Amino acid sequence: MEYTLEYLEDKKIVQVKVKGRVNYQIAEQYSTEARKLAHEHNCKKYLINHLKTSLEDKIYKIHTDGDTMEKFGFKSTDKIAIVISRPRDDLRFSEATDANVKWSNFKYFGDVKEAIRWLATDE
Repeated sequence: MEYTLEYLEDKKIVQVKVKGRVNYQIAEQYSTEARKLAHEHNCKKYLINHLKTSLEDKIYKIHTDGDTMEKFGFKSTDKIAIVISRPRDDLRFSEATDANVKWSNFKYFGDVKEAIRWLATDE
């Protein structure tokens, strides 16, 4: 398992790219590091890219609700896009999205460009 963190200066987004197997502890670790990097740049936008993870069905359980995101240190004022590869009609994807209703600034995507567009909006 490996991940990289990068501040995208032109977009004002902290990007986390994750590869390999992911578990709760790893997600907590990269989330903590991402928050520190964001704080250095006065940033509240995050792009978490799971396109190259090998345990994606469990991603829904790691990032499933606002309570988990708060445990990782994120705030409801942060804007978080999580990119995962998924079948178009994946029920778990819909259920995970519905579970995040209280976090209006938290959303799953199947495409990085779409996620960046959403993060760029000032909704």
